[in-house]
Amino acid sequence: MTWLAPWALAAGALGMLGVVAAHLLSRQRPRALAFATARFLPAGMLEATTLQRIPTDRWWMLLRTLILVLLALGVAQPVATVSRVPTRTVLLLDGTLPLAVQRRAIAALGASDAVIAFDTGAAIAARDDIKPRVSRASSLSAAFAVVAHLRDSLSRGTTQLRVAIASPFASRSLDPATRSLRELLPDSIHPLPIELPFDSALVRGAIVVHADGDDPIAATVMLLGDTVARAGTIIERGDALTLADSTVVEAGATLLWWPARVAKGVPAMQALTVASTTWIAPMTRDSGGKPQAGRVVGWWADGSAAVREQRMGDGCVLSLSAALPGAGDQTLSLAAQAWLSAVLTSCDREPITANASPTWLTAPPARRASVAERPVVASLATPWLLGAALALALLELLLRRRSAT
Repeated sequence: MTWLAPWALAAGALGMLGVVAAHLLSRQRPRALAFATARFLPAGMLEATTLQRIPTDRWWMLLRTLILVLLALGVAQPVATVSRVPTRTVLLLDGTLPLAVQRRAIAALGASDAVIAFDTGAAIAARDDIKPRVSRASSLSAAFAVVAHLRDSLSRGTTQLRVAIASPFASRSLDPATRSLRELLPDSIHPLPIELPFDSALVRGAIVVHADGDDPIAATVMLLGDTVARAGTIIERGDALTLADSTVVEAGATLLWWPARVAKGVPAMQALTVASTTWIAPMTRDSGGKPQAGRVVGWWADGSAAVREQRMGDGCVLSLSAALPGAGDQTLSLAAQAWLSAVLTSCDREPITANASPTWLTAPPARRASVAERPVVASLATPWLLGAALALALLELLLRRRSAT
């Protein structure tokens, strides 16, 4: 319990001493004694002040003392003291960082800290509730907007709010609004040192094919060799992904999942476009019972989804919703090879490089007050205490009038 005006307690204590002293010093009629010379004194009632060992009108004294206690407590403005965290850290976590880097930054936080994960949007979560994921782009403005909106609630219950940021500070993550939003925050921002691993996104390697030898994609991959897909690329032919597939994808592999059937008969000519590469061949559309989830990276000629990308950990899964022609001239053509190369590289990302943070990002604006300089919240108990004192004072007045009649 803290007091916003502690001097009122001392004033109340002096007032209570005054009430007790007034009741100890009482004026009463003395005992009448007959003196011969008393006839020369003027007629009238005689009173004398005496010091009493026991206060007179003890109940009145207790009532008046209680009124003074309530007045003193109300003016002193009691405020309940809550446990305050010395420092709370709010981590701004850039979603373009590798998962291992994100997890290391989260592991350094305390139980009362919070994480604002941002890519093109931003959301706040507790340290134990955050689930990091890798994104292609990020916006610092989105993170600053969330901090500015939630800063009052984040600083509640702490003596100091610390804003840390884990980001490579790519130039595309800054926009014209970033600096203006930064000026709304009075806190210093501490960029965390990050150690980026060797980016293997563009490292080429052998392609693992889990399909029969006459599979049309497998046959085309044999012609492409090991210089097209990133290291760890897997082509999976099956009804569903297995736990082993998910494990290697989360570790950084790219998996092309193609559960569709091989087109039979004479299918109609279709056009499949990925990036800027289009392959025209006799094929049919076949979802193969796959869940339609993820970002669309390939389209049919009418704009419907043909290839979807779904990020899992450090890798991704590419789902192909097409029944391709069997191995032969169509799948071995240069157009088919270029198209498959575009599909297998659609998960590639630009290498991440750590840049220096802007100078205006770390320096707080001087015109804003810090958390410790904010005014203390007013006491909620003061109106009740003063109201109780006023009620007791009115009660005393009524009782005194009633006793006088």
